[in-house]
This record gives sequence, structure tokens and C-alpha cells, in this order.
Amino acid sequence: MRRKALLFVVMLFALFATAGAVWAEEAPSQQAAAQEPKKRDIAVGLIAAAAAIAVGLCAIGTGMAQSRIGAAGAGTIAEKPEMTGTIILLLAIPETMVILGFVVAIVMLFTL
Repeated sequence: MRRKALLFVVMLFALFATAGAVWAEEAPSQQAAAQEPKKRDIAVGLIAAAAAIAVGLCAIGTGMAQSRIGAAGAGTIAEKPEMTGTIILLLAIPETMVILGFVVAIVMLFTL
């Protein structure tokens, strides 16, 4: 678990370290500046990275929750088939976390 956490922190650091370089651009000429209505800067890259992290972390959390619920649910359904509806409902509850992360990401992206 420590290795996974360390790998995650390193990947997150690399993402933020390269966000500025990815969205940076050379000084545009007068003609190019007139054609481009909106200048990209570091804020655009950071907002996009934050939106990706919002969805990604929610998806990871949901996957971890659903894996445990699914394993327990498979055993429950094997013993009591009438509990199928309850298990499906319990599997759907963590999925709302991903939907919430997606909504937060959309709100962040439309603030550009």
C-alpha cells in the first residue's frame, strides 16, 4: 500500500510539474495574437488538471468500494438469491460519487 501511495504522489507531482510546460506557448506574433481570442496560460492547464483529478480520484474510490461490495454481494447472492435487488442497489450507491466528480469537473471546465 505504501508503494502505491508513493507512486500516486509522484505521478501527481509530475502532472503538476509539467502542466505549465504543456500549456505554455511562445510569444505570438501580431497576426497570430489577433486571430486567437483567448490566451492560454497556466490557469487553464491547472483547471484542466483539477478536473481530471476530480474525476480520477472519484473513479478510484468507487472502484475500490464496488470491488468489496461486489465480492460480498456474490457470496450473499449464492446463499440467498432473493437478496439480488438489494445487492444491485448497494452496488449503485458508490457510483453516485463518480457522477458527482464528473459534475464538479464540468463546472470547473465551464469556468474557463
